[in-house]
Amino acid sequence: MSISELEQTTALRILLHLLKEEKASRTDLRKNVEASVAAIYNALPKLLKLGLINEKGKKKFPFTVEVSLTEKGKKVAKCLLEIERILVEEST
Repeated sequence: MSISELEQTTALRILLHLLKEEKASRTDLRKNVEASVAAIYNALPKLLKLGLINEKGKKKFPFTVEVSLTEKGKKVAKCLLEIERILVEEST
């Protein structure tokens, strides 16, 4: 696995959103991450495969799927946040 797996900007946005919110349903991601539904649903399996997120489905109605960061995902998201901070800092 390499950073090329994260080239999709939606994956990066999902990681940063989950770092801020700790967990989110797929519906919440659709509402709060600036991306198309298709982009979000394409990014989730990639993040899961990389071991950056966990998905937990509820067994009772409503059958929502809750997404959260793994420890590895938290480390990556924190690095992304630092990169974002550096980029903003250097542009001012």
